[in-house]
Amino acid sequence: MAAYPSDRLRDKQACLTQIEGAVNEGIAAAEMLLAVQAYATESAGFTRSRVCFSDNWFQTRRWQGYIEDIRAKRKEAEVVAADHHARLACWISDSHPMCQHITPTQVSALLASKLVTEAQVQAAGLRS
Repeated sequence: MAAYPSDRLRDKQACLTQIEGAVNEGIAAAEMLLAVQAYATESAGFTRSRVCFSDNWFQTRRWQGYIEDIRAKRKEAEVVAADHHARLACWISDSHPMCQHITPTQVSALLASKLVTEAQVQAAGLRS
């Protein structure tokens, strides 16, 4: 609630009831907070009449679109990270000269995900 545009807060109890219902449906509280923050950021430049009252925003479930966007971006980031880790694993397995740019944190992550073995890491001249 604190992240919602303050001049458009209305009926705090109704908002909390709607939030509680969403959390009971499986929406993480952190995701709800991110959705509210995204709406607040998006509507920051709007005139007051274009910003939805908080009780209406929660009741009409306008937060759902923001949560879907957050989840899609998170999924996209996971795909990019997985692709990056796969590329790093190839460098290590080939002892590519680019291995010198792989950080110890990345090596640890690759070992934890079992994309490379300790022997491959050592053969590439890296440490975990």
